[in-house]
Amino acid sequence: DSIGVIGNRSGKLGFDWDWPKWKNLPQRYKLIGTTSLAFVICNMDKVNLSVAIIPMSHEFGWNASVSGLVQSSFFWGYAMSQLPGGWLAKIFGGRKVLEVGVLVWSVATAMVPILAGFMPGLVLSRILVGIGEGVSPSSATDMIARSIPSEERSRAVSFVFGGLSVGSVLGLLLAPPLIQNYEWQSVFYIFGFLGIAWFTVFQYVSEDQPPVKPSPVSLLQSNKMQKPWDSSLSELGASLKEIPWKEFFRCKAVWAMIYAHFCGSWGYYTCLSWLPTYFSQELNLNLAEAAWVSILPPLASVFISSFASQLADDLIAKGVETTVVR
Repeated sequence: DSIGVIGNRSGKLGFDWDWPKWKNLPQRYKLIGTTSLAFVICNMDKVNLSVAIIPMSHEFGWNASVSGLVQSSFFWGYAMSQLPGGWLAKIFGGRKVLEVGVLVWSVATAMVPILAGFMPGLVLSRILVGIGEGVSPSSATDMIARSIPSEERSRAVSFVFGGLSVGSVLGLLLAPPLIQNYEWQSVFYIFGFLGIAWFTVFQYVSEDQPPVKPSPVSLLQSNKMQKPWDSSLSELGASLKEIPWKEFFRCKAVWAMIYAHFCGSWGYYTCLSWLPTYFSQELNLNLAEAAWVSILPPLASVFISSFASQLADDLIAKGVETTVVR
């Protein structure tokens, strides 16, 4: 009783007992914020090797081919987990898949310094990082579809996936001083710990408040999640048969999108993986200088993505054909 009296008196004196303010935010805003943070950590763990590969190559005597093998191993796991990630998100829900994905890639990142001298183990650890990060996009879109009202989804998608570019910038900025002051191992330990800490905090966020009132589609998806595993597998097989695969691959528009996406990813990931090495070895920049120049592409992406979608919507609303806008 005395505590309640003190609390009431303190409230009258102007003390704010509802701090921190984020505790009163709607669940969906917390969900979007923490998911975007996961994507920041995602690309931090993706680019850390781009900078650390320089001192690692010197220490272990790797040539460009071996360095390329180590860096490419991430994309083996990343490519393998794309479609399975979407299916797992459909069966178990994006929240659970994202949690597991972050935990897997964070632990695998923290294991890199331990396995660096053993090439098969190092390659396996980076494959696991790729698998954990590969299931994240489909997990995030699944959560957005289940939890975010339709009128807020475009902004939610932009905010969540914008975390990737922010993560690239932060990773390239933080890695050089960490390596110069605490050796290259520190990058993997610290970035891995950030992901594990995110996993711990996300448990609290997901249980803090009930989600927004589910739509009929979300209820239908939730009911599907409660079905037995065998039933889910049979439904997946049936749905795959219903997809008009032949028509897809005969369609010029599909091939145009595949070609454009391939070229975009080729340029993006080549820059992300090799720019620091190129600036260091060919232009004789130190780690910090190489990283500062390497952040320019993702930094440009952060600025452009903030208004590009709005500009596209405005042009289409004014009658400009969608193909011309694209």
